[in-house]
Amino acid sequence: RVNYAPDFESGGEDISYALMVLAREGEAAVGDLRYYADERADSFTTPLGAAQLGAALAFYGDQLRADVMFGRASDLMRVLVRDDNGGFWRVDYGTNRRDAAAVLTLAVEAGSTAVDRDALAVRISGAGENASTQEAAWSLMAANALIDDLRDTGILIDGVAPTGPLVRLRDAQVQSAPVAVKNGGDAATELTVTTFGVPTEPEPAGGNGYAIKREWFALDGTAVVPDQVAMGTRLVTVLTVTPFGRQEGRLMLSDPLPAGFEIDNPNLIRGGELTALPWLEVTDGQNAEFRSDRFLAAVDHYGSDPFRLAYIVRAISPGSFHLPAASVQDMYRPQMRARTDSGQVIVTE
Repeated sequence: RVNYAPDFESGGEDISYALMVLAREGEAAVGDLRYYADERADSFTTPLGAAQLGAALAFYGDQLRADVMFGRASDLMRVLVRDDNGGFWRVDYGTNRRDAAAVLTLAVEAGSTAVDRDALAVRISGAGENASTQEAAWSLMAANALIDDLRDTGILIDGVAPTGPLVRLRDAQVQSAPVAVKNGGDAATELTVTTFGVPTEPEPAGGNGYAIKREWFALDGTAVVPDQVAMGTRLVTVLTVTPFGRQEGRLMLSDPLPAGFEIDNPNLIRGGELTALPWLEVTDGQNAEFRSDRFLAAVDHYGSDPFRLAYIVRAISPGSFHLPAASVQDMYRPQMRARTDSGQVIVTE
């Protein structure tokens, strides 16, 4: 695909990603990398695209050209920050914060000093629970890349300088006494504190912007409550998502399976062959995955009308099993989400 790719005047995100993957595996043609850096550097219109070509060049030891592309990425980041309107959707699921995290990650891994690492780190900090999935994933990779960045930040934890930008405090350490964090340097420094835990009680059904309902039906359309399901029984799981008013969202649905169920004949739903289930009306999503432990679907939905997705499960193991909650979440606005109740499924012999 790279060999037969036409020249472009703007964009280039697919080419830069392909070249980075090929270079990482030692399969790229160095002439291609140099051509795009020398002749098309200004045509890459996203920071991530420019940075990925820079990373590809760094894999092949061409640090000079790599720094040029990372400089291009840094320039594009400044343009995006200046023009940021907070509501811009992109086909690559990108956002300005996602690109800042990605540029930081790739630049650190490539050893490039053509970007302002501190400015990019501040740019991606503070997203918290409102980070999109892309932002969260790339921020994690940026933190991982910075683990070996041992510059002295002036931060002291209980009087001791940490050995890197990430510090994990164990429960016993936190509970025994207050932890003293001090900035011993001359410059202001931002800290992010993350806590981990498991709720003692399952969260109830609810949502912000959306509601989601999960139901089960026999193949003839009869409603079923899965409290006494005979082993071998096939059921249709139906997920109904209802927006609270008009919404525009790129949504991800996740429905974890109880351990006694498995997804049965995913090709029936994937191929749209629902003639055997005339009572079932479902929405065509952008993508669906039928995994061993869950059903996943991506749906771009616009408007206020509800939509439905469905898949078929089979009861395979007798026993009493925990039923996790199903959920829906907007990729760009993760605070817009909903979940069902969790529960219990009983499969009989």
